[in-house]
Amino acid sequence: MISPSRYIDVVPMGDVGEQDLQDLAVSIKEQFGLRVKVSRNQGFPHYAFDPARRQYNSNLILKKLVDNALPAALKVLGVSSVDLFNPIFSFVVGEAQFGGRCAVISTYRLRGKPSNQSRLGCNTLAIRMEKEAIHELGHTFGLRHCADPSCVMHYSVGTELTDCKFAFFCPACRDVMLWHLGTDLFLKG
Repeated sequence: MISPSRYIDVVPMGDVGEQDLQDLAVSIKEQFGLRVKVSRNQGFPHYAFDPARRQYNSNLILKKLVDNALPAALKVLGVSSVDLFNPIFSFVVGEAQFGGRCAVISTYRLRGKPSNQSRLGCNTLAIRMEKEAIHELGHTFGLRHCADPSCVMHYSVGTELTDCKFAFFCPACRDVMLWHLGTDLFLKG
């Protein structure tokens, strides 16, 4: 299901690897069946920096993504390398507007410890980015956290739990995501 006119806009913000973004775009396209466009790098989100916490407020980043979203973009995913927080959590790896248009993920805590790198030659950061991006975009399609520990929509507090789940929706979440995707495409053209 590839919509010719609607797409998911991936917006890099700051120090994010080009190859990781291209790999992420391929994964998102496979999971959601939509075109994916990687936009021009927006630079570090200095406007969201909180000097007291020495972190970046994900709510402010989401607001900026919403304000700058192009009309043809069905969903917008910000990708940054800075340490994110929101007012109720000491840190977040990602955040999304539930049922909305925008989400953001950060690679800051996805890098983990160097000793935790995959032994199979896979890029652990790229795999974790894929899972977090699909998870947060799932929230924009109205998906809640899933009880299935292997589903990409399962809640994961740290990288260990992120590593345990797959980058795919369980059958129940996939059905709900496809229903919401169809509804979004029908209502928004």
